[in-house]
Amino acid sequence: MRFSRRDLLRLPLAGAIAPAQAAPDATQWLRERLRDAARTGAALRLPRGVLHTATLDVEAPAILIGAGSTLRLVGTGPLLRAHGGATLTLEGIIFDGGGAAFADRKTGLVDLADIPRLSIHGCTFRRSAGRGVSLQRCGGRFAQNIIEDVRDAGYFSLDGLGVDLDGNKLRRCGDNGVQIWTSAAGRYEGSRVRNNEIADIHNLSGGDGPYGNGIAIWGAGFLRIENNVIRRCAYTAVRNNAGHDVEVIGNDCEGCGERAMYAEFGAKRATFRDNRIDDAGAGIALANAERGTDIGVVTGNVITGLRETHPDNEFGPQMSWLTGVEAESNVLVAGNRIVGGWMGVRCGGYRQNIRVEDNHLIDNDYGVTFQIGEGVGRAVIARNEISGARKAAIAAIAGQDIQPGDVSRPEIAAEYAGVVIETGAPRQLLTPRQ
Repeated sequence: MRFSRRDLLRLPLAGAIAPAQAAPDATQWLRERLRDAARTGAALRLPRGVLHTATLDVEAPAILIGAGSTLRLVGTGPLLRAHGGATLTLEGIIFDGGGAAFADRKTGLVDLADIPRLSIHGCTFRRSAGRGVSLQRCGGRFAQNIIEDVRDAGYFSLDGLGVDLDGNKLRRCGDNGVQIWTSAAGRYEGSRVRNNEIADIHNLSGGDGPYGNGIAIWGAGFLRIENNVIRRCAYTAVRNNAGHDVEVIGNDCEGCGERAMYAEFGAKRATFRDNRIDDAGAGIALANAERGTDIGVVTGNVITGLRETHPDNEFGPQMSWLTGVEAESNVLVAGNRIVGGWMGVRCGGYRQNIRVEDNHLIDNDYGVTFQIGEGVGRAVIARNEISGARKAAIAAIAGQDIQPGDVSRPEIAAEYAGVVIETGAPRQLLTPRQ
């Protein structure tokens, strides 16, 4: 029995009917159905089972709905492409790259551009030789999806219009898990990355940090990264490179080969609050003030289980392995709990206007350290609970050399102008998560 395309194409609430004699390559059949759906405005409901296809170009607005439906790539990627249009909905579809080659591995298995209202829900993107999903100038919602076994980034967005990434699972990605970039530093992006599970992120492309991160940001402004579970990243859980007004809140991170969280190379007004970090090379850094990194808040974080790791063998002592929090310019470090490191908190770089207060620093070699030398600024170290310090509660650093003496002693503290040390019990600013 044979069906015409009209028989197979139904109204949005109707189910799909599979062709009785489906050819091994369903490309032409799918392309015809896409054209019919575009002409009538109906949803394209895919049949159950596996359909092998070459690249499909979708004309937005469009709705594609699957029910146990797999599209498997034949030939070079991408598998599905849509450039332009007001809306696009993808729901319940498995996009399987089958490991097929991509002419450009920076292309996504699903490659979308200039669509302001995306809705991608309950889909799987797997076995891509490029990225899992690649977006340019898109907005909308990306929720309850799975991205796994991809060569490049799992999810990539350039110059986004604000995407809500909620409740996705990303695993076994070759470079980064979630990668959000803008073409100019500080450009408003507005995405929210929340409630996702990200694990086993590798660094196949090499380098000293652009890849191997659970969530990687370059330049994007006004992002909120919250309540994600991030495990086993070659480099960091969250890396904010030159992003502005990025909030990193309530994330649970374990198994980072380098520092767990960064704001660096021109990041502005970064917030790290109520995160849990365990089993990492170091905790949180707001670094590279000489490159413009400025203003930050680090509060209520719990950092434990630091261990020295060397994903990049050329990265030497300046990495500050086993340091809980490192800050350089206009940063408040307050109400954190840091256990078992080398330095609990380091006031590094040129040390401009840093406040370290009301922290609980337990069983570290040094509770708090601060840089000295020409050009350094002011620091306030106040009301920290420092217990079990193996070498000194507070110490000064010249270059990479830790100076003798415990600066928590008033007679030694008097030697360092520009550093204010106040004793007393910590105030209960925040209740760190246990």
